[in-house]
Amino acid sequence: MTRSSRFITYIAFAQFVPLVLFPWDLSARSVVIFVILLLLSAFLGWALIQRKAWSRTLTIFVQGLNIVVRIITLFGNVYKPESGLNVALLLTYLFSMVLSAVVLGYIDRPEVQLAFEA
Repeated sequence: MTRSSRFITYIAFAQFVPLVLFPWDLSARSVVIFVILLLLSAFLGWALIQRKAWSRTLTIFVQGLNIVVRIITLFGNVYKPESGLNVALLLTYLFSMVLSAVVLGYIDRPEVQLAFEA
């Protein structure tokens, strides 16, 4: 297994984690959202392993959108004047953004890009 193949396999499985990092409440709605994200990530991971060119682009889009949405909603959700700072939410937001940036860093490497062009 080449180095780029290992990167692609890691990305295929790891891209699910930043999307679901959130202090979930235990409700039916949360389970449905979790399953939808799992199915999306599984489909995208399968396409990455199959070296579909669009899967790399879609992975970049999904992870980038995750970072943008977390930045936009960070201050409005993490701090509320009546309840103060929500530390759990702050940590999950920050960790999710870092993990998405790591996935973006791996998927954008030249050797990975060449693997999708071959």
